[in-house]
Amino acid sequence: MAVSKLWEVKYNLSYVLDYAGNPEKTTNPNYTEEQYQALSDVISYAKNEEKTEKQLFVDGINCYPESARKEFITTKQYFGKADGVQAYHGYLSFKEQNITPELAHKVGMEFAQTVWGDRFQVLVATHLNTHHLHCHFVINSISFVDGKRCQATSWFKFRHIADKICEKYGLSYIQNPKRNQPHDYYFNKLEKAGMPNRYQVVREVIDHALEHSKNMLDFQDALKDMGYGYNFNPRIKYWTVKPPGYTKAIRLYRLGDDYTNEAITNRIRDNRTRVGMHRYTRLTVASRQYRLPTRGDKIRKIGGLYGMYLYYCYRLGKLPRYRKLNSAQIHYYFKEELLKLDELSAQTRLLGKHGIQTDEQLFHYKSSVEDEIKSLTADRTHLRKITRRKIDDVELSQAKEKISQITEKLRSLRKEVKLCEGIAERSGIMKDNLEKVLAEEDKNRRKESRKYEQRR
Repeated sequence: MAVSKLWEVKYNLSYVLDYAGNPEKTTNPNYTEEQYQALSDVISYAKNEEKTEKQLFVDGINCYPESARKEFITTKQYFGKADGVQAYHGYLSFKEQNITPELAHKVGMEFAQTVWGDRFQVLVATHLNTHHLHCHFVINSISFVDGKRCQATSWFKFRHIADKICEKYGLSYIQNPKRNQPHDYYFNKLEKAGMPNRYQVVREVIDHALEHSKNMLDFQDALKDMGYGYNFNPRIKYWTVKPPGYTKAIRLYRLGDDYTNEAITNRIRDNRTRVGMHRYTRLTVASRQYRLPTRGDKIRKIGGLYGMYLYYCYRLGKLPRYRKLNSAQIHYYFKEELLKLDELSAQTRLLGKHGIQTDEQLFHYKSSVEDEIKSLTADRTHLRKITRRKIDDVELSQAKEKISQITEKLRSLRKEVKLCEGIAERSGIMKDNLEKVLAEEDKNRRKESRKYEQRR
């Protein structure tokens, strides 16, 4: 059996749990609709009849399941603590597949009674809809005894209690569970799946900097030119780098054996002894080369916000679709953007769909979407009031269907507002990056042209 950590219930959880109810609204000015909705959502989820066999396996500790939400709120209002975290939601999962629902529910009740039963109200529901039975707990954040807030939120603190109860009923449990996954577990998992990730980008940047460095100062200057912060103090145990836009640094040893303090020092030392070899050739007159226009040149002529986004996607290898761009060919200024390709693509599609070229057009479109959201929200509120009246089943069904359609439309419009905000925030950064890259490429092009003239 494993106990997940408890997570806080603060606001509407429908987007997390994919399950939303329609609670009755209140006129109490001291308690917001979002806080009522948060408690209602999580309790409704735990008591879901499809998961609990018509609620045969739902019980309350220090409260009644039928009125758990009202009792939670009454306790908060009595002690004047209706703000902040509303409840905690956790679960126990049983490894055995032959365990009976009755035993699973009994274990869950005993566990909840032992951990929280002396001071808190708890709703316990055993879900039977998966291969592994599991008990859900919804714990009121305020104690009905002294009005103090629930502080223990780490499942690891409750592990020994869960283990003793499992052993009592002959159930298996993990003897020595790992408290945390390795820090780089997530990034390594992405890399194995062939997806861009933060560690991969940092490795490529460091490799690029090391290739052009013969001492530590060269290495530091190369990282600084690419916008990276660093700490290579010889007195600290682990060297770190901080990618642009991030507040936390990365310890280099986490990137692999080739990126430890000693490995980087050796790679720089090897660069000093490396002899540059090239074939000796006589100076001959070379034929003049002409640069043909590319797809990128055509995209840049579009101009405006949409043209800039298209060109950015082109430089990242996202456009055209048939073009397969090696990550090594992508300029180091764009490396971090590889992690945001999905968001960048969505923003580009929005600009192209609505023909947005300037900042004024962007803000005008955002304003029109926000006005539509207000109008639809008012319509949905009106329909919800209708559903609480005494109407026949046909009208009730039609009203709920319209509410569902409006909710889906609102979800789509709110995503567009978020995309507009992202475009406004990102466009300036993109413009700066493109200017730096194009200036650097123009400098390299002039340098190559001078070499070409010398060969002639």
